[in-house]
Amino acid sequence: MTTTSRIRNFGLTYVRFVLLAGAVALAVTTSGCIVDDSGYNSGYGSCLPDLLVDWQIQNSTGAPVTCAGAGAATVTATVNGSEFPQTCLATESFGSIDVPLAGTGSYDVIVSLFAANGTSLATPQEYSPALAINNCYTNETPTPAVLVVSPASP
Repeated sequence: MTTTSRIRNFGLTYVRFVLLAGAVALAVTTSGCIVDDSGYNSGYGSCLPDLLVDWQIQNSTGAPVTCAGAGAATVTATVNGSEFPQTCLATESFGSIDVPLAGTGSYDVIVSLFAANGTSLATPQEYSPALAINNCYTNETPTPAVLVVSPASP
């Protein structure tokens, strides 16, 4: 084999390698398979979205009321019958509860406000119709659940 034919063969081998590597890279990037190795969405092919349930406390005139002003200790999001309580910090009048979901689908969501002894302080707010979760990402309630309490001032 002559030097010229060796160079030509090497050149063809190199071109084939580059074309193969490009085809593999293209196949990997356009396969549509998303692998998320972070948080509770880890694993291959799993779809575990979460839902941010927004809430706010107000009096009957629409003025914000803090958790301390309402006498509230806990805000609870009940999602498909499972409760996700969150401590209601004294200075807060609004917030979000991050609820991990089992997958895509329809979710019934009710938000409630409770005193330390378990007494309900506001009419529970239900999202109607049920929330449809159709992706594997963080979803948020369309509007905050407005929990109306009787204190006249914050």
